[in-house]
Amino acid sequence: MDREEQKYQQIGFTLRSIYDAIGQGIADLDDLQRMFFKALPDMPKNVVEDIIKGLQVGIDQQVKAQLALGGFMSDEVNLERSKKLTKAFLSGITGQDPNEITVDVDESDLKREADAEYASALNLTERQYEFEPTVTDRGLADAAWEKYKETGDADALLTALETVDFTDQTAAGPGYTFGERYASGMLQYYGLQDDLQLINYKEAAKNQNLVPVFNFGIASSFLAGLEPGRVANIQDKLMRAGFLQPGSYVLGTIGEIGTAGEDATIEALESAFSYLNTKPEYGLDVNDLREINLLSGGEEGVFLGFMRNYFEEIIEEVQLRDTNPIITAPALIAQANPDFIKFNVNQTVRETIGANPSMRDYQVIADWANGEIERLGAAYVESRRVYEQARVDMASQAYQDQVAGTQQDYYLLPPAMSDDDVSSAFSTGLDEFVYNYFKPLIDEGKEAQAYQQGLGVAIASLSR
Repeated sequence: MDREEQKYQQIGFTLRSIYDAIGQGIADLDDLQRMFFKALPDMPKNVVEDIIKGLQVGIDQQVKAQLALGGFMSDEVNLERSKKLTKAFLSGITGQDPNEITVDVDESDLKREADAEYASALNLTERQYEFEPTVTDRGLADAAWEKYKETGDADALLTALETVDFTDQTAAGPGYTFGERYASGMLQYYGLQDDLQLINYKEAAKNQNLVPVFNFGIASSFLAGLEPGRVANIQDKLMRAGFLQPGSYVLGTIGEIGTAGEDATIEALESAFSYLNTKPEYGLDVNDLREINLLSGGEEGVFLGFMRNYFEEIIEEVQLRDTNPIITAPALIAQANPDFIKFNVNQTVRETIGANPSMRDYQVIADWANGEIERLGAAYVESRRVYEQARVDMASQAYQDQVAGTQQDYYLLPPAMSDDDVSSAFSTGLDEFVYNYFKPLIDEGKEAQAYQQGLGVAIASLSR
C-alpha cells in the first residue's frame, strides 16, 4: 500500500480501537466523531454517522460504510482509487487483508450517497446508541495501546496518540524509568554530536518537541533477547538499506561490543541510527514518548519493544540508493593523461604500420582514445553500481529462499569491471581502431608486396 492507503488503514484501525473502547465504557460516540473530524476534517457529519452506524450494526453492513466513505471522497479521486482507499480503510476496521475485501460500487452510487436524502432513504442516517459513557484521553490511549499489543503496529499507535493528551507523568527523579529517561530530551543521540546539532535538528523540523529516536549506546542491547528469526529479519532489512554488508555477519546471530572485533550487525545498527536520527521525518514528539512510557507501565522491555517495532517499520523506507556512496555519489570520470595517450598511440601505430603517425593521424586517434577512456570510465562506475545493488538483492533473495526452504546452491551476480578490465578493454579497442584506420594503407602495401613478389617470380622463370 502507498502512504495514502496506509493513512486510511490507520484511520480505520484507530476508529475500531476507539469503538472497542466504547464497548469497555471508557469512550463515547461523540469522541469517535471527534476522531473522525480530526483525521479527515472535510468529512461531512452525516458520513461520519453513517460509518459509525456501520460499526454498530456489524461489519456485515460494510457495503453501507463503503458507500458512505465513497461519497466523502472528492471528485478528483477516480473510481479505482476510491476502491483502494476504501479497502484500506475497511482493512483497518476489520483486520482483514485489503486484497480479501471486495468493494462493489459504481460512480452513480458514490454520487448518490453523497446526497443526504439518498442516505436517508437507505436508512443510513438512523441514530440508535445503546450507551454514552464518559470519554477520557487516558481511556482512548489505553484502548490504542491494547490494540498495539495485539498488532505491534507502532505507526498506528502513534497516529492514535496524536489525538489524545494526558499529563499524569511521573516527575523526574532518581526513580526515572527507561522510558522517562528516553523522553527527557537530555540524552545524546547517534548522528548528532552536540547540543547545537540537536537545536538545529528541531529548528529544521519547526517542532521544539521533536526528538531523535535512538540514543547513544542503545545499539549494543537493541537486539538482545530476540529470537534468531527476528534478528535475521532485521539483519536483512539493514542489509537492503545499505548498512550491513552481505557476507559480513552470521544470520540470526549478534556479537558483543568490546570483543576483538565489533560485531558487524551492531555496527550496522549504529550506522542506521545515525542516519535516521538526522532525518526529522523519523523523529517522535516527546509527549508521545512520555505517553508510551506511561502506557507501558515504565517497563524497560515493553518500551524497548516499541522502539524495535518502530525501527523495523521506518528502516524499510530506506533504500540502498539512499546510503551507498557508490550509488548515491555523482560519477567522477578522470580524463586521460596526455603523456599516456601519446605513448600508447605512437606505440600502437608503429606496431601496425612500422612508422610514427603524422600529426593529422595522431590527432584523430588521440581524440578517439580520449573518448574511449571516458566511456570505459563511465562503464566502470555503472558496473560497480549494478554490482553493489545486485549483491544485496541476491543476498536478500537467498535469505528469503532459506526461510521458505527453497535456497539454491549458488546465486549468480553480474560481472563488475576491475581496473585491469578497463586497461585491457582500452588496449584492445586501440589496436582495433588503429588497424581499421590504417587498413587502406595496409591493404595497399600488401598489394604492392604481392606485385613485387609476382614480378620476381616471372623474371626468374625467363632467366632459366
